[in-house]
Amino acid sequence: MLIKRRHVFAGSLASSLAAPMLGRPAFAETKQINLAGASYDMRDAILGEFVKRTNITPKTFVSPSTQARVDRIRTAPVDCILLDAPFAAYANSESLLQPIEIAKLKNWDKMHPLLKNGQAAPGAPLGVGANPGRMMYTDESKTKITFMPAFFQMDSVGYNAGKIQTENNSLSWGDLFNPKYRGKVAMYGIDWLGMLNAAMGMQALGLFKPVDMSNMTEKEVDTVIAFLKEKKKECHFRAMWKAYGELVNLMASEEVWIADAWWPVIVEVAGKGIPVHYAVAKEGYRAWCNGYGIAATTKNLDVAYEWLNYWMDGYPGAQQSKIGYFSTSGGYDKYLEPELIKQVYGGEGRDGGSLADRAMRVYVWNTRPKNLEYYTEKWNEFLAA
Repeated sequence: MLIKRRHVFAGSLASSLAAPMLGRPAFAETKQINLAGASYDMRDAILGEFVKRTNITPKTFVSPSTQARVDRIRTAPVDCILLDAPFAAYANSESLLQPIEIAKLKNWDKMHPLLKNGQAAPGAPLGVGANPGRMMYTDESKTKITFMPAFFQMDSVGYNAGKIQTENNSLSWGDLFNPKYRGKVAMYGIDWLGMLNAAMGMQALGLFKPVDMSNMTEKEVDTVIAFLKEKKKECHFRAMWKAYGELVNLMASEEVWIADAWWPVIVEVAGKGIPVHYAVAKEGYRAWCNGYGIAATTKNLDVAYEWLNYWMDGYPGAQQSKIGYFSTSGGYDKYLEPELIKQVYGGEGRDGGSLADRAMRVYVWNTRPKNLEYYTEKWNEFLAA
């Protein structure tokens, strides 16, 4: 059983949300916050509650591209920006962010240990790549961070159980290249992430052992691209998907049986009556975390901390839980129905089990590779082949 679809994407597509929709009457004196985010965090429920609590009006810039959001700081007023650990490191190196003082964050002690410490528990795997708990601190005493984690998830392989048989809902990343599913496979079509998923699959099959799969050398990139080109010649891929709705349609039509999917995609397709599931990845999950940085150019520092502490309270994280993500702050439980907490965090009826189980099985973190331009060049070469 999957989480009921009524909980998913309730008001999540507020990508065109602008300040006037949330503003007070013209005569009311209100502060304003400039936010650079994405459609999945700049949502009516989250922004509206912030206005209600603080009387601060959000002015939003919405883009699916983290690079575009970072570049926004160079050209327009930004107070807080949605990004992840590798892009926070990049933006910090470009002097676009200012350090966040942990002492000014409420409920920091409730931050999930996977994000706060880099591992779910002592002895748990750290996960290779851009581990937030190893990257976000700017000083040895851990009093300042480049960005504040807000919500996270572990990605895996989605599959059609009517077409693919598994044992205990377990699949390998290598199954993305299983010849039995030729012509029924979709892979994410964005350069660095598609390359990372491919590298995980190749390593699982024993075809490849990079020194660091999250930051491959040019020679290693060439090896992956050569493999993908060969698979393309074999007509192995049905599609290289780039948008959420695209993969929903491909899996709902059963044109695709297996894909490196996002959890909400699987929930939506299952809601259409298709027997899709989210596999427990044998090698472990590919984890990611989004959070907020404070722009170096902000003129509203107090307002920026208001936004961060609003997330630390737990209400926004609870709203994100309704669309399939995990809150980094422990305060979410004040705002969720007990049934949904059991499903999302306890794993009752949810593919992959509880958050505690998933957090112990992190294999790699989403990572912006150092030689991204080379990744992009070779990826485009593969797509054009």
